[in-house]
Amino acid sequence: MTPAVLAAGLTLLAGAAAALALRTNRARAWAAVGSQAAATALVLSAAVPILLGAPPEAVQWSWPYPFETIRVHLDALGAFFLAWSLPMTLLGTVYAAGYLKPYFDAGRDGGPHFALLNVTALSFVMVYTVENALVFLLGWEIAAVAAWLLVIWDYKNQKIRFAGFNYLVSTHVGMFFLVAAFMVMHSQTGSFDFSAFSGFLRTPGALRNVTFVLLVTSFGLKSAFFPFHTWLPRAHSAAPAHVSALMSGVIHKAGLFALLRFLLLIGRPEEWMGWYLIAFSGLSALLGVLYTSSQRDLKRLLGYSSTENVGIAGVGFGLGVLGLCWGQPTLVLLGFTGGVLHLFNHALFKCLLFYAAGAVYLSTHSIDIERLGGLARRMPKTAGFFLVGGLAISGLPPLNGFVSELIIYAGLLVGAAHGGRARVLLVCAAGLLAFVGAVGALSMARAFGVTFLGRPRDPQVHPKTDAPAPLAAPMALHAAGVVLVGLWPPAGLAFVRETVALFIALAPPASGTLPDIGSLLVPVAAASWLLVGLVAALWALGRRARAAAAEHVTWGCGYTAPNARMQYTGASFSAQFTSIFEAVLPQLRREELPRGYFPPDGRLATHHVDAVETRMFQLLGDGEDLVERAVGRVPDEPRYSFAAGLAALAAIIGLILFANGTGP
Repeated sequence: MTPAVLAAGLTLLAGAAAALALRTNRARAWAAVGSQAAATALVLSAAVPILLGAPPEAVQWSWPYPFETIRVHLDALGAFFLAWSLPMTLLGTVYAAGYLKPYFDAGRDGGPHFALLNVTALSFVMVYTVENALVFLLGWEIAAVAAWLLVIWDYKNQKIRFAGFNYLVSTHVGMFFLVAAFMVMHSQTGSFDFSAFSGFLRTPGALRNVTFVLLVTSFGLKSAFFPFHTWLPRAHSAAPAHVSALMSGVIHKAGLFALLRFLLLIGRPEEWMGWYLIAFSGLSALLGVLYTSSQRDLKRLLGYSSTENVGIAGVGFGLGVLGLCWGQPTLVLLGFTGGVLHLFNHALFKCLLFYAAGAVYLSTHSIDIERLGGLARRMPKTAGFFLVGGLAISGLPPLNGFVSELIIYAGLLVGAAHGGRARVLLVCAAGLLAFVGAVGALSMARAFGVTFLGRPRDPQVHPKTDAPAPLAAPMALHAAGVVLVGLWPPAGLAFVRETVALFIALAPPASGTLPDIGSLLVPVAAASWLLVGLVAALWALGRRARAAAAEHVTWGCGYTAPNARMQYTGASFSAQFTSIFEAVLPQLRREELPRGYFPPDGRLATHHVDAVETRMFQLLGDGEDLVERAVGRVPDEPRYSFAAGLAALAAIIGLILFANGTGP
């Protein structure tokens, strides 16, 4: 079935060419949607049998230097990622046809944008199937450049251009780390094939440890782990809603795929690798959710929550690595099942949330929650979809986020039975995730309540209509997936079973049996159905009571003319909490205090900036000043300038020779 994957790649290329060649935006959209639908069908025809237990498929070609042998290999790991990446990209393209309609009506050519969506899907086919480092880097770079061009759709806006440039620089810094790791592995194996890399990665040593750190750093930059996350909120705030959804839910998952791929190549890792992943991921989850709780830009808020959720998945992966090291298959099962399932769950609810935020922007031309309010009355469908996504991302039952996080919690508590320092550290990790979940619920309650409930806060914001069909249909499908996995956990477990089996094979159980997670989740599913029934009954009773009750003015606590300014703002909602963490949540205040006996209205605006980004720009500014001062000390004569240039060149050459081991 691997030829079907290759055919899917050719179909995507043909669709991209058609989107560029056709004359109307309607035809361009249909070309992109049609070609992606065909490619999705081809990919699913290859991926689904493998996810159901069929053996992996592989083809290879001999190629001239430096590629040597190019192998396309579709195993359960690649099949899992392809099985949802291409369908979600297809839904994002359908959403784009409706979201970009105002631009199309104004005469904007949408052909390049739809072609780039096809090229993004093509990059998934390459990254998730090839096992040659150079071709892998080619697919990696195609995804990065295509995403950058998608982000800067509204390129006339200087802020959007800067956000795109920030993303482009960050993703290429990550690629430099990946290239460095590949160069180390090639120098030790003489090959660019992943199977050759595996022999090197399975041999303990200092060089392998350095390579592992390089790989995790590169994949951390790609997936926006803290502190490599600074590109994420800017890019999500600037990009069209469907691009933000695909970047957060689909595109940056390539970094986590690559992490899992190289963990498979390592085989039996060392214990420090598991603790490194847990610490790295736990920090990302903690700082990501803290920033989520303080943002006033709705899409920026959702961007920071991605750093939180990749951290949660990373904790699961670190737990699975510890299980491989300790020879505990149960820990491997729980860690990787929870982590891999959380990746899929995150893609479902994060795309849903970004699509809802896009519908809000399309109707109100604002995503500033301090200006919004009362949208549930004018946009009930969008409000309902955002509520479903918000409950899921908060890890609350009966939705999908609860299932994957519960499995990770169970793994942490099972791992604590290992004894010694592991007991303390893993219990602390479970407590950290519990805190992250609580703050995540606070953040989503704030985002939903301030945006959709209450009364409109800004009289200049006038919501027009609810989400049209091209926007509502993708949201409905994502919401259905969120509810399905939450109410029927065996569906999600069956989806990831073969992928997790790859890791269990590295540390098979001595007795040949493992606990059945599905049976353990049966009481959870029953409780979820009971909760749904209870909520439905209460809703029906409340609706009946409202119909029978006489309407009257609500008691206003003595206020005879309440207005929108008397309700909570987003800043006041979380002010007490964020004040506790002001060391990592620096705040900018713009205020105009009332003056005189009969003062006009005072004003106060607060904004929490990114401490890492602020420090990074400060260091860049200090470095620029240092270079400027150093250059100023060089006499203004050609011979001195020439000598300084030669000295710098000699230093660079010396570093290169030393790095290659050819120095003295």
